This record gives sequence, structure tokens and C-alpha cells, in this order.
Amino acid sequence: MTDTAGFGLDTGFANTLSQLLDWCQANGMDFRIAQGLRTPQTQAQYYCQWSQRTPNMIDEAVAKLRTDQAPWLADLLASYRDEPRKPQWLTSALPGAGWHQWGLAADCYCYRNGALVGDGGDAVYKRYADKAQDLGLRAGYYFTQRDAGHVQGSPAADATSQYTWAQIDAIMKQRFGGKPPVA
Repeated sequence: MTDTAGFGLDTGFANTLSQLLDWCQANGMDFRIAQGLRTPQTQAQYYCQWSQRTPNMIDEAVAKLRTDQAPWLADLLASYRDEPRKPQWLTSALPGAGWHQWGLAADCYCYRNGALVGDGGDAVYKRYADKAQDLGLRAGYYFTQRDAGHVQGSPAADATSQYTWAQIDAIMKQRFGGKPPVA
């Protein structure tokens, strides 16, 4: 069974992810975990880095978090407002809302002949996504904004479907407050 230890994943999700990665290996696809648990600090950084997300858009998200009783997350997001921008999209989820912060998501990528298969449209990513869904996971390959390597243990798009922003804020502050970002 593929070892998922060290990625901070929820035990049930980690077991299912191991099944998926073992299936990939048995079918000639070398998928490897790149990232599991992601701090809200790193999530905020990723959220703010996208070049198509302007500082004004981030200010609006900060204001929404404050209105929705999530002051810790609002301050966190505001602290990354002026991150240098990059053209590559990394996330649509605000810090705390993404399943990575809950240990219920992982980004895995395929390697062929030792080299990363960087094209998310490659057939291996569809096979990976289809098997993930067969195992009860939600595959980012089928998201509106395709995220081919992403799989998550929750069928819900994000944590706001299960928690209020005030609850998310309290949980994230308790779990990650005062900790440096970990990619």
C-alpha cells in the first residue's frame, strides 16, 4: 500500500488515496503526492498570487470574511494582499474553505520516464480522476477550473457547505494560529 504518511491527511482519506495510487501503479501510471495538508497561511498566499485576482478583489474577500465573523482569516488573507502575482492559477478557495486545510485533499502528479507529465489534459489524468471517483473521491479534473491532480475526500466543493465562516475561523485559528506557512 502506498505510504501517505507525512502529508498530514485524514486517516480515512489517506487510506482511499493509497488505494488510488496503488491502482495507478498497477496500471502503469506513476502518480506521486505533491501536497496534502496545506496551512491557511499557504492557502492565503496561493489565493493572492494569481495575476487575475486584483488587490481590490482580495480586499472584497477580506471584507466578506469580516462580515461573516472570520476575523482571524480576514487578517491572514489581508497580510498576503500584495504578494507578487503569477500567471498560474493555484486555487479558488479562500483560506480555511479548501479541503487541503482539513487534511481531506491532495495534489498528485504523474511522472512518465522520470519526468513530470505537466499537461493536465493528458489521458493519464482522466484515468486517475475516473478511478478516484469510483473510489468515492471528488476529482479536480472535473472542476469548472480544471485541477487535474487534485482529489478530495469530501463531495462538497468546500468547507463552507458544512461550517459557518465563524466556525471555520475558530477551527483554523486553533489548529494553525501562530504557525508559519507550510506548502
